Amino acid sequence: MSFTTQPVLIGTNARLFASNWRPALEEVAFAGESGFAAMQFHGQPDGLGAEQLGAPVAAIGTALRDAGIAPVMEILMFLDGAGRHESGRMPLEIFQANLPAIAALGCVHVHWHMAIRQAVPQANVDSLELSLVAQLREAVELAADHGFRLAFEHNELAVRPLNTPERAAALLAAVPGLGLVWDLNHASPEQVEGYAALASRITMLHVADTPLPEINHHLPLGMGTIDFPRYLRPLLAAGFAGPAILEIGGLPKSGGYGRDTDAALVDSQLRLAAALLLAGDTKAEL
Repeated sequence: MSFTTQPVLIGTNARLFASNWRPALEEVAFAGESGFAAMQFHGQPDGLGAEQLGAPVAAIGTALRDAGIAPVMEILMFLDGAGRHESGRMPLEIFQANLPAIAALGCVHVHWHMAIRQAVPQANVDSLELSLVAQLREAVELAADHGFRLAFEHNELAVRPLNTPERAAALLAAVPGLGLVWDLNHASPEQVEGYAALASRITMLHVADTPLPEINHHLPLGMGTIDFPRYLRPLLAAGFAGPAILEIGGLPKSGGYGRDTDAALVDSQLRLAAALLLAGDTKAEL
């Protein structure tokens, strides 16, 4: 039985990292040849451009459209205790700087992923989360004007802000129209039910494996112990249909970066499609 009326779009994370960089046009070609339906790009503080992509943004957008691949964007922002990026900009300003690239790529979904690297009092974190409300309300309106969906990504429990289902739910309640990106490998076992309960607001997934109870290892599927059908079942029952991006490059604590080889991506794609079928989605689109 299928709970969804639209397909889950299994996608790849464009390998545009300093330690693992490939021209974006080659990434699009690989994704198209391998049957991926979505691709995630990475916003930059000054806006994503040809320097990071290896070609003009408009050319990448054309290649994506020709390949039938849905582009999405993650904007990762490391913030201080006052909620500012090291550039001095606020999250909304960084988002606005990426709007030209979002439009040129044709992104259908954009999300903010914010993290605080230094030790700050919890009161500062609470204030930071409150300060996001007005910024995200304005950003949701901008996203609607530009024709894409806006969301934010939660963090693992050890990384602030927005690191529990309760904090994610509070922000969603304060910002109508805002979506949530659930990173399955960020959730501690005791948090899974809490995030699953937010299924009606979940607009995109990040998918990777991890050796539970350890989390955030970003491993190829099958190298950890996540029960993906169990995680996916309540989402599909709630009608989830959207991108599911494989973030399987690894981290230093899981043995280093670069695990997202072509072969690992294709294998994880097949494993995720199988998990979706077991969870009840007969329309998962590769």
